[in-house]
Parts: sequence; C-alpha cells; structure tokens
Amino acid sequence: WVEPFRTGFSFFIGAFAAIGLYEYYAIVRARAISPETIGGILAGTLVALSGHFNNLVATNLVLYGGCLLVFALHIVRGSHSVAGLASSVFGVFYIGWFTAHILMLHASARVGPGLVLLLFVAVFFTDVGAYFTGAMIGRHKLAPKVSPQKTWEGAVGGFALALAGVVALYALRRSHGWAALPDWPLGGYVYAGGLLSLTAQIGDLGESCLKRDAGVKDSGIILPGHGGILDRCDGLLLAAPVLYYIVTPLCTN
Repeated sequence: WVEPFRTGFSFFIGAFAAIGLYEYYAIVRARAISPETIGGILAGTLVALSGHFNNLVATNLVLYGGCLLVFALHIVRGSHSVAGLASSVFGVFYIGWFTAHILMLHASARVGPGLVLLLFVAVFFTDVGAYFTGAMIGRHKLAPKVSPQKTWEGAVGGFALALAGVVALYALRRSHGWAALPDWPLGGYVYAGGLLSLTAQIGDLGESCLKRDAGVKDSGIILPGHGGILDRCDGLLLAAPVLYYIVTPLCTN
C-alpha cells in the first residue's frame, strides 16, 4: 500500500502546484502583464511532479525543459514583453521547482513521510501562532508597506508555536517509537523548527509583495474565507528546499 499512497500524494501535490500556478499567473495578469499562462501551468506542474522520483538532476532537467517551453511559446506568440517572459519563467521556478522538493522529501528513504509531516507542522503552526498572537497582542508592525496586518509579536508567536510543534513530534518519536519520524536529537528538531518557521515567514511576506504590487487582496477564492492556495501554502514553497538541502543533511550527519 505504500507505493499507491506515495503516488496519490504526488498527484495531490501536483494538483496543488497547478492551482497555485493558476493563481500566480492571475496575480501577474492583474498587473497588466501578459504571461504564458497555459504553458507556465503545464511546465510548472510537470516540474513539481518530477519530484516524485527524488532525482535532483532529473528535476533540474525538467525545470530547464519547462523554461525552454515557456521561452518558445513566448517567441511563437510574438510577444516582446520582458516582464511577461520573466514572470512566466519565475512562476515555473517559484511554484514548480520549490514544490518538487515536497515530493523529494516524501520520497526520501524510510523517513520521507515523517519529514513532510515535520515540514507541515513547522509551517502551519507558524501560521496559526502568528495569526492568534498578532490578533491578541500585536502592536508593532513587521512590514507595514508589504503586509500591514503582520506584527513582530505575531512573528515571535508563530516561531514559538512552531518550536512547540516540532518538540511534540520529537516527544512522540521518543515515547511511541514513531519510526517514520527522523531519529534526530532534540536539538535537531528545534533547529529544524526554528529555521523552517523563519523561512516560512519570509515566504509569506514574499507572496504578500506579489499581491501588493498587483493590488489584489487574496491569490484566489478556492478556500472560502481564507483566500487561495498560495495564501495558505506560500510558506511551504520556501521552507521545503531548506529542509531538503540544509536541515536534513546537517541533522542526519
């Protein structure tokens, strides 16, 4: 049952990438820029799905091919817009390549699903902690020109709850012997949670920059009351590569 589950998860993440790309290109169009929407969605989704095989060289080759496709479509369309070409390629990289790392983490040896769980806990606990702490005691604006609602108090609250979440995972690993979770010392979990939380908050602010520049409040409406996929999962995009390239190798070795 493991392989069908892994395949199903990959298709789920592929759908997430496709919707995220659709939302991203809608933001770009709101800025009166004409991107290669269909080609970008196709290329970015294929890049994301390539992570299923956990082969970085293959994923990078698919990324190159996807960017080449976008270039070709831009030329065939006869567009001379540098902004349109740049935003099209950026979408393939920003959403496609970053999302591929979620699947590469999931495909990593015995603890792949545990690494994804760690990623999700750190990122989503950051969001929850930042929201409630900011709503209750937020006073000092974090980046008022980018996201007026975010506060330093919220950022600290999100960071603290992320640490609490990963420490809880560590406790479950020790007390219940969850072999799917990484066999790291407590310091490894704390290091992972802290770095992922910081990266997720940077990713959140980065997506806010895109929306602010385009003059839109939310990336989409697929999640009623919560905006779009990118609004809820922007932190995952930046955090997944950090866990793949930095946290996992250091904590494992």
